[in-house]
Amino acid sequence: MASVQIKNSFAGKGDSEVYEAALQAIPNAGLSVWKKRDLARLVMGTGDVDGNEVRCNIAVSMVDGSVTVSVEGEDLDEATAQKTADSLMSELGKLLA
Repeated sequence: MASVQIKNSFAGKGDSEVYEAALQAIPNAGLSVWKKRDLARLVMGTGDVDGNEVRCNIAVSMVDGSVTVSVEGEDLDEATAQKTADSLMSELGKLLA
């Protein structure tokens, strides 16, 4: 089982704006939004990457608007988990540019 977590900040973007982008970033990265927690600014997703089940979370800090992307999967290798996390963060970057 591989698990990867990356954190980033988007200058000048508030937590609400980053959360709305997170809701779009997961489908843009080829995964599905499984559950969302508006008050906690948390979006959970699932999907399939290279034939393996993937679970992801995008959590947005209400304090500073920073975002943490977490990706894990039972049969994932580290490289695939990292690639998926990078893809999610890239989609966020595109939406918040």
